[in-house]
Amino acid sequence: MSKLQDKIQKFDALFSMYYKVMLSNALRILGNQYDAEDAVQAAGVALYKHIGKIGELDSRETCSYVILTVESRALNILKQRKRRGEVPLEEDQRGVDMTFSGASPLEDAITKLSARYRQAILLRFGMGYSIKEIAKMMNISKDAAQKLVDRAKAQLKTILKEQEEGL
Repeated sequence: MSKLQDKIQKFDALFSMYYKVMLSNALRILGNQYDAEDAVQAAGVALYKHIGKIGELDSRETCSYVILTVESRALNILKQRKRRGEVPLEEDQRGVDMTFSGASPLEDAITKLSARYRQAILLRFGMGYSIKEIAKMMNISKDAAQKLVDRAKAQLKTILKEQEEGL
């Protein structure tokens, strides 16, 4: 089988496995079926472009990456709505609530971050993307991506410190 066929098969399996999760998360963020389907489609395109970086399909990392990807596309649709004056978009937009069974304190803290901060942290440190790659994926400048990662790390430190003090 050729590399292209392998890539297509892997993508088909990934999309089949996570389609319902992607659609329900996009629907939760956007509130309507049409926009949610648009977000899933845009996420599918992005996932296909990066299919080579995705390891085992049935893993926590892959699930997180898929959710982050669809969440990012859904938030982009919300931004477009805001520009058209359709809906207010808050800086700390929550996005999808993520929980992991048996989560570590770090994973628990990451789930408490705002959607953009969570995306930045997981893309940079969970998936190993460079600042330049994150900037391209999030459609922001390289400097803005670096600042976003720095702010996310600072917020994460604050959350971890509060968790430690609360024990």
